[in-house]
Amino acid sequence: MSDHQINNTIMKKLAALLFIISIILFTSCKKEISDLEFEKNVMTEIFPSLIDSTCMDTRLFTNFPPKYGESIFDKTGHYIGVDSTKATKEQKQKLLEWKINTEKIKKDTSKIVIAFNPIIEYSNEDLKEYLEKHFKNTKAFVPKEKIYNEYILDFQKIKLNNRFELRHINQFPKERGRIWLTKYNFNFSGAVFFSRIQFDQNKKFGVLNGGFACGNLCGQGFRIYIKKINQKWIIDEIEETWVS
Repeated sequence: MSDHQINNTIMKKLAALLFIISIILFTSCKKEISDLEFEKNVMTEIFPSLIDSTCMDTRLFTNFPPKYGESIFDKTGHYIGVDSTKATKEQKQKLLEWKINTEKIKKDTSKIVIAFNPIIEYSNEDLKEYLEKHFKNTKAFVPKEKIYNEYILDFQKIKLNNRFELRHINQFPKERGRIWLTKYNFNFSGAVFFSRIQFDQNKKFGVLNGGFACGNLCGQGFRIYIKKINQKWIIDEIEETWVS
């Protein structure tokens, strides 16, 4: 065999090898993108329910009723309760005002504006154990490589229910604490965030973390379990993980 023929054979083998490698890489990449797109689709579908289940009108959340009555203590000084029959005239008036104001807030049809960071990242804690414990006889899906640690949720294209309106977190003051101290010409209620979803191997169950903040020391954290029923993703249960 001539040198030219040998070189030709080597080149053909190299070309074939490169072709096989490119197919393997393409298939691997395609699968990873497919997993990511699947997660995005699930998040988009469940998103309106997540907002309704975790966000709140802070005006009601922080609108505590006034003191009404006289505090009762036992002989050791431990608090027992309140005797409402001993409410003063001033306390009665304040309670009436509180009830009127509460009803006014409830009937307010203006949008409740929520700040939202559309960058969805993996949770700081491993959610596999929670998934397998909550949904019995399931095994968590573990991708071979976490190529995509985060993604951006195009939340502005997701139709929410009429109550809430989400605005990008970048539209609010970035300085620490300023978001809560600034006076807005709209009903700003807080900021919401969610983690990426941990699925089971069959992609029928999932769990993610979320949280709603309404001030520097005001908010709640959630662990949210979701499942697929009749081709539709719904919230199965929400656990409170922290409160401030």
